Amino acid sequence: MITFEPLLDTLRLEKIDDEKYFSEQYADYISNSRLSKINPAQDGSEELFLAGLQATRIFSDSLSTGSAVHEMCLQPEYFFLADSIINKPSAKVGFIADECISICQKTGCEFNTNIVREACRIVDYYGGHPSGNKFSKVMEQIVPYIKSRLEFEKNLDTNKTPIYLHSKQMETAKACIEAINKNKKMQMLLHPEGIIETPISENEQAILLDVKCYMPEPFIVRLKAKLDNYTIDKENGLITVNDIKTHGKILPEFPEAVKKYRYMRELAMYSWLLSLCATKYYGIENPTIKGNFLVVSTIPQYYTKVFPMTKKLYKEGFDEFKELLRLASVALYNKAKNDRG
Repeated sequence: MITFEPLLDTLRLEKIDDEKYFSEQYADYISNSRLSKINPAQDGSEELFLAGLQATRIFSDSLSTGSAVHEMCLQPEYFFLADSIINKPSAKVGFIADECISICQKTGCEFNTNIVREACRIVDYYGGHPSGNKFSKVMEQIVPYIKSRLEFEKNLDTNKTPIYLHSKQMETAKACIEAINKNKKMQMLLHPEGIIETPISENEQAILLDVKCYMPEPFIVRLKAKLDNYTIDKENGLITVNDIKTHGKILPEFPEAVKKYRYMRELAMYSWLLSLCATKYYGIENPTIKGNFLVVSTIPQYYTKVFPMTKKLYKEGFDEFKELLRLASVALYNKAKNDRG
């Protein structure tokens, strides 16, 4: 039987930007997303989990729209919607354009067709090798956008990071952001008030923890999590994890998404890690734990609703988290053993 011991001296609660959080520095850490790769219920396997050591980029309009909603609702002091750039292409062509700019910025090279071909490969547009006609159409769409974006950035007078979306995405993102900001219950959860002392409320904070696994020999695995929002009410010994979700269907169908994407495991894992932080940093022993999904539908009328975590969901999520952590630990232990020969 495998047992776990969290090494509390390694527990860290800190602000880490996405670029660093998803970099090689933390590539060997186990996140909730990476646990999905070893979960049979999500078509995972040991092979997929171990391959997860190499980060896989996903180019998706729905994901980038969701990211924009998160950034503008949780970190408006760091981001803004560049809605004056109205000619961004949609779908993969838009990602190719953004990738071209990224390549030029990283390499210092001037924009050219070779960079576009490399971006097509990265985005996997027609297998990375579009035909001559398709490549010409890509060029026709991305060149005006790239020119207008570079001109826009040259005259930018702010430290905030611009968010670029195509017109349909921009319309959806703005509507979702407005809907969340108008939902009083969501705003009270994100910005709670106390009787004497205002509860702590933080956005986009990372938690890192080493865990000792007792197997044939002790073995260390590392966990990482990045929480949308958490609050700590020291007056009442209460911690709350709030997770914003953009949902591409009607709200009554969201519970199905919780099951399908195992969102209950995500909040259970995050809540457990936050409870350790509450004890270590704020002296709150055995805090009361709550969790909420703050959901906005990305289809008109952009309805919003708070879906609280139940005790049943917490139990199901935490049980699954522990089981997948066991599977992950065995996979990493055997890999390390085989690597040593």
